[in-house]
Amino acid sequence: MPSESLHLSQTRHNLAFLQSFYAPSTPYGDWAVTVAFYAAVHALEAMLARHRLHCQSHRERRRYVRLMFPQIWALYYRLDVFSRRARYDGFHPPPTLLRQLIDRDLPAILNQLGITP
Repeated sequence: MPSESLHLSQTRHNLAFLQSFYAPSTPYGDWAVTVAFYAAVHALEAMLARHRLHCQSHRERRRYVRLMFPQIWALYYRLDVFSRRARYDGFHPPPTLLRQLIDRDLPAILNQLGITP
């Protein structure tokens, strides 16, 4: 089971990568939302590791988020849905949606979890 510090390191790594190319008008919005989602995944896994928990699937993680972190459930789920759509349906989020997901929702998730980028 990866440690809290490993997950926090991966969160920051993903955020650094995201900042290296992200702008709301990026032609890589599909990648931006996916990287943002995985930054949130590792942030959540870091918090779960504090409780000696580790998720084996996205479904299991969604269940833990609903139970343990209900204040971020809606934000996390939005990132999850749009990331899946980008990965599997060829969805390219428009700039307005990217701003909501990356400039508003992701920082709110990190803030609620007590994680500073």
